[in-house]
Amino acid sequence: HPDVLLLDEPTNHIDIRSAEWIERFIARYTGSCVLITHDRYFLDRVVNRIVELEFSKLYPFPGTYTRFLEYKIQLEETEARTEHNRIALIRRELAWFRRGAKARSTKQKARIGRLRDVQGEAQRVRHREFSFEMPEPKRLGKFILEAEGLRFAYGDNILFQGFSFSMQENMRVGVIGPNGAGKTTLLEVLMGKAAPSKGRVSVGENTQFLYAGQSHDGLDLDQTVIDYVSEGAVKWKIDGRNLHVPSYLKTFLFDDTSLDAPLRKLSGGERNRLLLVKQLLRGGNFLVLDEPTNDLDLYTLRLLEETIDAFPGCALIVSHDRYFLNRVCTHMLVFDDDASITQIVGNYDDYLLYRKRRNEAAPRKDAAKGPRARVKAPSARRLGYQEKQELAGIEAAVLAAEAQAGQIGAAVAAPGFYEGEHAQVRRLLEELEAAEARVETLYARWQQLQSIQDGKQ
Repeated sequence: HPDVLLLDEPTNHIDIRSAEWIERFIARYTGSCVLITHDRYFLDRVVNRIVELEFSKLYPFPGTYTRFLEYKIQLEETEARTEHNRIALIRRELAWFRRGAKARSTKQKARIGRLRDVQGEAQRVRHREFSFEMPEPKRLGKFILEAEGLRFAYGDNILFQGFSFSMQENMRVGVIGPNGAGKTTLLEVLMGKAAPSKGRVSVGENTQFLYAGQSHDGLDLDQTVIDYVSEGAVKWKIDGRNLHVPSYLKTFLFDDTSLDAPLRKLSGGERNRLLLVKQLLRGGNFLVLDEPTNDLDLYTLRLLEETIDAFPGCALIVSHDRYFLNRVCTHMLVFDDDASITQIVGNYDDYLLYRKRRNEAAPRKDAAKGPRARVKAPSARRLGYQEKQELAGIEAAVLAAEAQAGQIGAAVAAPGFYEGEHAQVRRLLEELEAAEARVETLYARWQQLQSIQDGKQ
């Protein structure tokens, strides 16, 4: 059991269930943890301190990702005011200097020296401005896409079945599920790239898919950036107009010096960004994105979110990035264990609320069926006096235990919980675990006593 865990992108390329498990593990871990991640949802739920590495400098911030954003805004606003005041001072000093003041007195010499000092102050390096730009798509028709009774299987392995779906104007649909569940296959079936085992897909006349996949298979690393994006063409024709490719690449932070650079010199994140550039250049009014956030930094992620939000067409997005799904999605498609796909109106948080209510309803259904249906006793016997008394009061005990667990759970779920002292956070998590275990124990005992009373034991 190490004292310190060092984790490098622990949630990268894993499904949401695995990410949730890692969150629970780290939350209950008694040691310290230092991790690198671009998973903002993970940051907001697990960490209590953030250190940002930017332009070769480290900037520490207390709290979760939400608190980090608040501090970052304050820092940027303070620096903007400082820079505004610095420029104003330079202008005043420069105006005085140009009036021909003679630098004879000590005061005048000091003033000239101050002007030089202020002019020499280095400004903080800032990110270059860029944005994801797409060719203006043609307008979607009233009928966009419809699927009815879809089923897809490889032999006996059923990926999904009984799936019907209709895409409406301005919908941004997130697709989630375990790795290997069939999310990419679903995209291919809806786009007509793969045939379903059963069912049909109808696509509107004006629907034009703009697909950005996650695969880099077959990438020629000796190929240059401009050859990869536009086959070496400086001008690219889209809907009858010419687009200047080097200028287009600059909006994605690829300057002139990088146009002839081989792809092998790019990082994983830069290659992903370039893949998006290439595919967005083809145009379309129906975005289909398969894991678009893999290996992207936070700055690029935010801009991609804003671009999708402003996109005038529809979007279908496979992603494990829960923060990203919350930002852009209006609907969710969730792969379930029984090969069905649940449709949710809303974003990822709305899905979590649905899942919580569904899980809470499951024990009530089991209770309605009665414990006698699930407990089989080897021999019948009668309840003793103390057991009768215990059975009479056990429902109240269960309700009290559930209420206690709910109170502790609410405290754990409160904003800023993980910003507190480590010992206090750990103590409350242990209390929550013990309270939940007590609820389970009481339910099991209730079933046992009820079974004895019914003559099943």
